[in-house]
Amino acid sequence: METEDNIINLADFYVNHAGCGGVSTIARPEPDFNANPYSKPIVIPERFKEVVLKMCPEIKDIVSKGYRDNKMYDPMTFNPVFNYLVGVDLYFDETYGMKKSKKEYGDELNDYFKMTYDGMDFVSFHVQSFIFPPEKTNEDKFFEVFGMTEK
Repeated sequence: METEDNIINLADFYVNHAGCGGVSTIARPEPDFNANPYSKPIVIPERFKEVVLKMCPEIKDIVSKGYRDNKMYDPMTFNPVFNYLVGVDLYFDETYGMKKSKKEYGDELNDYFKMTYDGMDFVSFHVQSFIFPPEKTNEDKFFEVFGMTEK
């Protein structure tokens, strides 16, 4: 005999398994790309990096923090299909500064990637961190103006 503890409520199943097609309003934690033992170091393609740097002049560099894969099954063939989430850090220029939120930059990176690499809609990006250059000290500013002589 089944008790209420053993019965799966379909609504709870969809909320708890939103990645499988359900819609969830529960806030999910940020993905940790460093904690994934299967994540191997990857490099952002130069072609894609050039597109992003031209479209967003405030970004100075894009650095990969790893990836996460998500295996789903094709409902028609039951073959596994992998989708990849690439974590990136965005380095900003001190001149322009940051202009958008992490989500907005992530959405733009997804759009630029799909425009650059047609047919690769199984790759998406997550902006993990914004990196800003350190503020210049008075000493740095002084030596920029006056320079130093070689001894």
